[in-house]
Amino acid sequence: MTEQSNYFWRFSGEDIGIIRICAHRGIRDRFALVGAITLVVFIISFFSCWYTFQMLFDSPWLAVPVALFFAWMINNIYLLLLTTLAKPVLQFKNKGVIKHLSLSLRAGFVILFAVFISKPLEAWFFEPLLSEKIELIKQESIRKAEQKVVKAASREEKALSAKIRKKEALHYPEADIAPLRAELDELRAEQTEAFERIEFVIGRADYFVQRLELVTGNRSFIAAWLFTLLIIFIFLLPIYLKRTLNLANPYFKHKSEIYNSIVINAYRDFKLDFERIFFEKYGIQTKVHETYADAPYNTKKIADRRTFNGQEDFLKLYR
Repeated sequence: MTEQSNYFWRFSGEDIGIIRICAHRGIRDRFALVGAITLVVFIISFFSCWYTFQMLFDSPWLAVPVALFFAWMINNIYLLLLTTLAKPVLQFKNKGVIKHLSLSLRAGFVILFAVFISKPLEAWFFEPLLSEKIELIKQESIRKAEQKVVKAASREEKALSAKIRKKEALHYPEADIAPLRAELDELRAEQTEAFERIEFVIGRADYFVQRLELVTGNRSFIAAWLFTLLIIFIFLLPIYLKRTLNLANPYFKHKSEIYNSIVINAYRDFKLDFERIFFEKYGIQTKVHETYADAPYNTKKIADRRTFNGQEDFLKLYR
């Protein structure tokens, strides 16, 4: 047993104490592989979060602690899902449709995580090509914003120009026309300043959401979905490695013995406490009434073999 394997077993979503004493080396190696993949998921999540937050904060160093926190949070949720997706060794009541629906929902949540993690990585990978398309989008955004500025200012500019021409036609003194000329020059200066602000703001914008939209929906980036499938495969691989293990192997046999003994002993202690409390407090000797043949798992209900008379038999007693 190496230190590396011991470290990876902690992230396998299985009982590390039972893995340590499992005599089957192949099973121990498989759970070590599951833990190693979980660590890879953490690394992938970190780089995805780091790219996202460095785009949002415009600071690679500020993005590091935030990305570490979110990657840690995602990895904990992922590890919890791995734990719940382990093969059950105890008897349980819900089978069939409910069982498959439960598994599908948890696996679907893992797939959803994988897709959300993969998209920022794809935007990072295709950044050179995306930057060209984003530049075109920015130019179009600048053009539309400038059109709005021109449209908003044109009415006032036309009104001022009309007043100036009218006063010039009526030979007003320049002292009366000068304030209107100054107001017109100020309006044009404000318009020029607005153009500069538009180019500065839009030029510095990262357009992160638009990058994700392009990667997700643009036909030019259809290859990005292959990367998405790869990330989904990595996220689902530990589940496959765990679910394809046979319940007859030494690990699950030992785990079943331990878990069943815990449940049986706890249920036995509950019944003893139940009987003791009733006797000590009320002086009544009683036992727990069980309606299932396999208590405490309660998957096989005891058949009620009593026969009941009908309403007529009841009424006959009081006629």
